[in-house]
Amino acid sequence: MRTEKLRALKSTGEKYAVLVKTRAPAGVSVYYPLTTTAAPSYPLPPPTTLAGALAYPYIRTGKSIELIEEAGETCSSTILILDKIVYAAAGAEGWMPAKDVERIYQLIYQKKERWSSLELAYTVGVRGNIYYLDDKLYLLYILINKELANYAYGITRIGRKENLVSVEDVTVEELSKVIKSIGSGTFETYFYLPEEIAICTNHEIISLPKLTKENFCRTTFPITERHCVSKGLGAVRGELKRAGVLIRIEDFEIPIPRQVVS
Repeated sequence: MRTEKLRALKSTGEKYAVLVKTRAPAGVSVYYPLTTTAAPSYPLPPPTTLAGALAYPYIRTGKSIELIEEAGETCSSTILILDKIVYAAAGAEGWMPAKDVERIYQLIYQKKERWSSLELAYTVGVRGNIYYLDDKLYLLYILINKELANYAYGITRIGRKENLVSVEDVTVEELSKVIKSIGSGTFETYFYLPEEIAICTNHEIISLPKLTKENFCRTTFPITERHCVSKGLGAVRGELKRAGVLIRIEDFEIPIPRQVVS
């Protein structure tokens, strides 16, 4: 074990673990692909959404626009920082699904001859939403660019623009300094983790979109990976497999894939 840890410390290179503590008083809605807005949302924002949340303040500094052309495809400008994000995950001490009634602007979907009818401008819709215990939602990024961590302070929304959040604190640590164990050991975590890196209890399996370039361009069927996710209250408990690494930042134990540190 000691030998494996020493090897991992040498192989991490310049990588940084970034813990972002946020509050989401209005909840967060991130919908499953190919479902209506009334469908339930993911209990925790998937890695692709977290990458977008970090990319937004980066884009707002004027470095890019929100959509770009890449090899003939229209893609999110998140792909400009994708090679700097090695891993991303979210966690919460508890969460509760809900359905919220919202007023929705619909005139743009009406025929042109109806655009002057103001009574058709709005309708009422039901949206799936997730509320977090004490409004607290935690984000983890593993980055190869420390400067990018500075943009975490500028995260203002997660998912759609109505999902406003505030950042309470950002902790940046060298990844090599927060590794607790490699390939074995038990843990309790509030963060979701890939199913392949641990044997878990007190969880459910949810397929989340992966951090791949294809998922940020026009796609009908995103590339997903199975994750262990909390059932809504309490931590996911488990034991690492050889493919897993456990890091500890402040009071949080967070399992991550071994390939992240290699």
